[in-house]
Amino acid sequence: MELWRERLKDKPARYWIRTEIEEIVKEKSIDRKRFYEYPKTKYQKVINRFYYAFVDSKKHPGVELSYCWLHFREELNKIDCVHEAVGWKCMLEKIKERLPYDWNKKLYLILSDGWVYEGYIDSIIDVLGEVDGLLDDFYIVTPQFDKFAAYCDDGGCLVFYEK
Repeated sequence: MELWRERLKDKPARYWIRTEIEEIVKEKSIDRKRFYEYPKTKYQKVINRFYYAFVDSKKHPGVELSYCWLHFREELNKIDCVHEAVGWKCMLEKIKERLPYDWNKKLYLILSDGWVYEGYIDSIIDVLGEVDGLLDDFYIVTPQFDKFAAYCDDGGCLVFYEK
């Protein structure tokens, strides 16, 4: 067992993915200008903007990231869906094919555990491609909050949406 995993035993489970991501960034020497944890003092603003842009908040007023994909607004345009069956890394690569966006601009990565990251798609894919099972649902969102990819661990798929 890797040393960082051993240290996690005494921490709440929600911290495990954050620690794993930090270790991946170090191991892969990912440029922290291209992918980094968003300032904690600004997490809630990003989470709230995501939630109120895409979730039917009238029916589900409490901001909850776990399983919020069950409560997305009906008027969202579902662009496409890719299943994990194509392979984890292949599924992640489909983001660039299926979600129309200028990939030279940053995006948000929001984890259902409440962690928020910012970075470029290639770095986000590099990090997510190395995660090994501590990851539940996640959302890759444009800063305009008009398009996003939602990964559902239960369904084993990545779904692409736009307003």
